[in-house]
Formats: sequence, C-alpha cells, structure tokens
Amino acid sequence: MKRTLLTDTAILEDQSEEITATDFRKHPGDVLLQVQLGKTFTITKNGKAIAVLSRPEPSALELAAAVRRLGLAGPLLPKSTEP
Repeated sequence: MKRTLLTDTAILEDQSEEITATDFRKHPGDVLLQVQLGKTFTITKNGKAIAVLSRPEPSALELAAAVRRLGLAGPLLPKSTEP
C-alpha cells in the first residue's frame, strides 16, 4: 500500500478508496489520519466489502456552535417588542 504523506492542512472531503483488510491492518495510522481529514475507506476481505470507515457527522449542537462562532445566526431568543 503506497501512500502520499499528508499534512494536517490537507482536505480529503469527498474522496474514497477501497482497501483490503490486510492493508488496513498494516497501515492503520495512515488510514485513520486520512479518515480524520475527511476521506472514506471501504474495507474489503476476499473481495467483499466488510466495513466503511469515515469521519462521523457533526452533531446538531456542534453545528449550532459553529454557526454562532462564525456569526451566521441571530440571537437565540427574539427581542421583546414591548412598548
């Protein structure tokens, strides 16, 4: 299994690769680093897919926090319209 060295700035979103269970067993650190950067792997054994390894989807709370951090959302509660 020949791999290119990656840096933490690499973005591998929407990339996928099929690898054998043996390749995964020999290079777990490299595969997991690429998963962390967004790549998805289908792991095969005897030519049949046995697992798909990918980064988890962010939770709703994580997404909401990111939106607030980026200033893309208004206040959480509407302002009072009392006179």
